[in-house]
Amino acid sequence: MADEMPLQNGPDAVVAMLRSHEARIAKLEAADQTTTLKRLTTSATTSALIFGLILTIASLWDVFVSKPEADRIARISQFNQAVNSAAKTRQELAQALNQSADPNYQLAVQSAATPRILTDVSTARAMLRDLTDADVGIPQLIVLISESFTTGDMVAAKDFVGRAVGKTDATPYLRSEAKRYEGKLNFATGSPGAGRQSYQEALNLLGTTPGAEGQVAYDRGDLALAEFFAGSCDNATADFTSFVAAVHAPGVGLQVRRQLAATASNQLGQMQGSKCPLPPNLSALLAD
Repeated sequence: MADEMPLQNGPDAVVAMLRSHEARIAKLEAADQTTTLKRLTTSATTSALIFGLILTIASLWDVFVSKPEADRIARISQFNQAVNSAAKTRQELAQALNQSADPNYQLAVQSAATPRILTDVSTARAMLRDLTDADVGIPQLIVLISESFTTGDMVAAKDFVGRAVGKTDATPYLRSEAKRYEGKLNFATGSPGAGRQSYQEALNLLGTTPGAEGQVAYDRGDLALAEFFAGSCDNATADFTSFVAAVHAPGVGLQVRRQLAATASNQLGQMQGSKCPLPPNLSALLAD
C-alpha cells in the first residue's frame, strides 16, 4: 500500500526513533527537576526572610517596648520601697520614743533612725528623676516632703513639692494637700506672701470637696501658725480668727474640734515671747 512505511532501513529508523524519544524524555525530566529545585529554593528563601523578619520584630519589641516597661516597673518599685521604708522607720521611731521619756534613750533612738530615713529619702529622690508624673502619687511625695522638712533639707523638699503640685491627675483633696505643703515650704524659705497664696489655693480646692469642713479648719489653723512663726502679726491674728470660726463651723465634729484646738493651743504656747502676741481669742478656740 502507498501509505505504508518503506521497509528498507527499518531497524535503523526504529533505533533513531527510540533515541529521539529518550532525548526528549531526558530533556523534560531535566526541566521538571530544574523547576522543582527553583520552587524549593524560592520557598526556602521566602521562609528564611519571614523568619528573620519575625525575629527582628521580636527583638525590636524587646528593645523598645518590653525592656523599657520592665525597667520602668522596677524603678517604680524601688521608689515605693524607699518611701515605705522611710515611713516605717518614722513610725518605729515614734513608737520607741513613747516607750521611754529618758532623754539619752530618745537621743540614741533618733540618732539610729535619722541616717536610715535620710538614705531612703535620697534614694527616692534619685529614682524620682527617671519617673513620670503618672508613675508617682501625691501621698508618696507628701511622705518625702514631710521627712525633708523634719531633717531641714529644703532643697529636697522643693523638688518633692514641685512634683506634687505639678500633678493634675489627682483628687481635689490631694491637690489641696500639695498646695498646703507648697505654702509651708514658702513660709519656711522666707516667702510668706507666696506661702499665703499657696494656702489660699489649697483652701479653694477644698471648697469643691464635700465633707471637707474639718480639713478646711485644719488648713486655716496651719496657716495661722505659719503666720505667727513668720512674724506676720496682722495676718496671723486675722487668720486665727478665721480658724476659730472654721473650727466651730457646722460639719466639724466635737472630737475633731478638740484635737485641732489642743494642737493650736500647744503650738501657740511654745511661741510665747515671739514677735507676735498670742491671739486674744484663744480661749474661744478652747471652748466647746
